[in-house]
Amino acid sequence: MLISENPRIISAIGLMSGTSLDGVDLASCTFKLDGEKWSYQLDAAETFSYSKDWEMVLNNLHTHSAVTIFEADANLGKYYGEMVLEFIKKYSLQPELIASHGHTLFHQPAKNFTTQIGSGAHISAITGKNTICDFRSKDVALGGQGAPLVPVGDHYLFSDYDACLNLGGIANISMISPEGKRIAFDICPVNMALNELAQRNGQSFDKNGDMARTGKIIPELLDQLNGLDFYKHEGAKSLGREWYENQFKSLLHGENTADLSRTVVEHIALQHLNILQPLSSDASILVTGGGANHQFLMERMAILSNKNLQVPEKELVDFKEAIVFAFLGVLNYLGRVNVFDSATGSVKQHVGGAMYHGDGL
Repeated sequence: MLISENPRIISAIGLMSGTSLDGVDLASCTFKLDGEKWSYQLDAAETFSYSKDWEMVLNNLHTHSAVTIFEADANLGKYYGEMVLEFIKKYSLQPELIASHGHTLFHQPAKNFTTQIGSGAHISAITGKNTICDFRSKDVALGGQGAPLVPVGDHYLFSDYDACLNLGGIANISMISPEGKRIAFDICPVNMALNELAQRNGQSFDKNGDMARTGKIIPELLDQLNGLDFYKHEGAKSLGREWYENQFKSLLHGENTADLSRTVVEHIALQHLNILQPLSSDASILVTGGGANHQFLMERMAILSNKNLQVPEKELVDFKEAIVFAFLGVLNYLGRVNVFDSATGSVKQHVGGAMYHGDGL
């Protein structure tokens, strides 16, 4: 709730649905702006698993007609809205606003579009709350990648770290460049690939990386993965489901899922080595996202990079992106910049996201 002008205190709920379909993270936070310094408190957080029906719909929706996609967009918004309403009642929350990332269906900034479904209009209608959504489209319209957006949160909420690394469906990093600007970019697939391989083995995910640990590296596959064109590009760049399926997943042939997983883990660790190597040996690197729970991956990354990889408490590991999207919603609500051109490659920094005003139900 907006309590005062100085300091400003605003309560917001952030929703994050990742590309790996491992659930919807909800985080309720109280943000405080004192002068120009932001701080936050995490008041409540929970992950809501997708129903089996929704998992099936979202896994295949990109192959369906426009009518089916628009219908799913509306129904997913209703699903999110009911989810948020349950969350609000369960924890007796009074948010001023809701900020929803939505579920990414298409992401093709080179063709000037990106699509996150889960209608914000329906979330607002069901909850009666101001709802900010569609955070990426304006950035793409301004010539940017529409991603990563989390660096704004890293800059204002986690500036004590030299770099912030998120190991989600896709890994991304943000850090300060030698010129003093916050830069960011996607690195490589993580949970999209590791969960895919675990599911081939009848598991929803590879707990602690136990399956990958038993496998052997497939040298030819490792060379193919490391040789993908994306890794040759520098500057702002982002990945989406289309690239993963056409370029990456198509290489994961064979029945030995342990060997495939071991090879993918090594690939991820090597790609991070390339990014982390220029940082000083005592640089502090915050690591969050589901991949931080993959103990074998973390071991390989630490060994190869020889860097100080700091995995925080579980709540921050699991809910950092939801916290940051709540924060991006707050910045939109206040009319403040929430997208850095230095991170996305757009022509200017700007206020991203579209708001549906609540009616206070």
